[in-house]
Amino acid sequence: MLKQCIVFILSLLPTVLFGAEVQTRIEKHRDNTWTVTYQADTPVNKLVFNRTPNNSRVKRWQPDDSNYEITFNKEHAKESISRKDGRLFTEVKIRLTPTYTPLPKEYAPFSPFSEDGMLLHSGRFFACASTCDDNANAWPLTIKAPGNHIIVEGKVHKNNVQWIGKDSGQKVYVGHEAPIQDTHFVSLIDGRLPPTLKKHIEKDLPKLMNFFADKMGILDYRPALFASFSETDDGGYGHQGGTLSNQIFLHWYGEKAIKKVNSESIFWFFAHEVAHLYQKQGADIENPSEAWLHEGAAEFLAGIASAKVANNTGLLSKKIVTAQRHCLEGLKQEPNYIRAVKSNSRLHYNCGLVLINEINHALVKNDKQLDIFDAWLSFNRQIESGKPASVATFLNGIQTHLPSELVNSMTQLSQSTEFDAYAFFQALNVANKGKTL
Repeated sequence: MLKQCIVFILSLLPTVLFGAEVQTRIEKHRDNTWTVTYQADTPVNKLVFNRTPNNSRVKRWQPDDSNYEITFNKEHAKESISRKDGRLFTEVKIRLTPTYTPLPKEYAPFSPFSEDGMLLHSGRFFACASTCDDNANAWPLTIKAPGNHIIVEGKVHKNNVQWIGKDSGQKVYVGHEAPIQDTHFVSLIDGRLPPTLKKHIEKDLPKLMNFFADKMGILDYRPALFASFSETDDGGYGHQGGTLSNQIFLHWYGEKAIKKVNSESIFWFFAHEVAHLYQKQGADIENPSEAWLHEGAAEFLAGIASAKVANNTGLLSKKIVTAQRHCLEGLKQEPNYIRAVKSNSRLHYNCGLVLINEINHALVKNDKQLDIFDAWLSFNRQIESGKPASVATFLNGIQTHLPSELVNSMTQLSQSTEFDAYAFFQALNVANKGKTL
């Protein structure tokens, strides 16, 4: 019956959008083990995973049938599953490792809650028959979890649910807890998080939402908030946060991550993620090399919020000075930004913050009535009118207020493999001294 429902949904959507005619069924079993089953409509020689930040599936996913294997093609940076004997197949079942593991430039597939709940990233499971077309953007998904709540797109389902995934996917909660619904969020907050951290979540996030709503316009939806914690066996610790499809998620792992809560760092962490929500369409940058725009802006906006909401007026200047240093260090060995950022995604945050600071300074200097908030509102209006979410679109709305050399350099930064980004940021580093907010 589930498959018939999905087939009906598929028939209503344009064929060109589909990643492949592959049904994906994720299951949480009663013994708390997890599996994913892929079923192709026609025999295939392999299934290729759409998102492959590294080869961790090879290590953490085990085919239920020993005749199958998961391999990693280093040249094309793609993982796939196929039969060892090369024969065609239509269905394969895989046993999953449902523990937290950080991935480069990607969200973790599983973020456990301490009380048997789980937050999974649906985009991790997108797969295609043989190859994934660049236009693929519809992924039939089913989750079966008897006796569990399943939260998808802000709605609570019981036992099972099916939907069509798209874009980068979304975080999906599976567990026994019911969400709390208030004015700002539909939320699930892990009971193991310490009281000081919970207090920050309960107090800081609503204040940040009110601040950004005043500056960038209210959201037309109530976002989901997931805050979770999991133990680690190897002594590792840290945190990860992000925004996906009208939701914000925060995960801490390892006891040390929650033992001492640094209020300044936590506020910045929250402010960065909430800023992404209010960037709206402008957060969906299409070219990966241009991610400095929305990440750098989120960093800058976190600094503004720290000053205006938390009264931490000196933090942004300190952050910019540190970002300048890290940006130059990251570009020293490979001065071209397009190549450098492939192995160091932190450049988007550090170099991006330096650039957004430069843009904001130029806007305010040229016109006292303009700042980065106005620039972002203009950016979103252009996207709503049909223009792409890109650096070119962003600059189009403000370039008359910026030095032409700066506009040309920012354009080349993410487009030219010959552009010397190190020299460019070195010049900005000198020019920015004494200029930070």
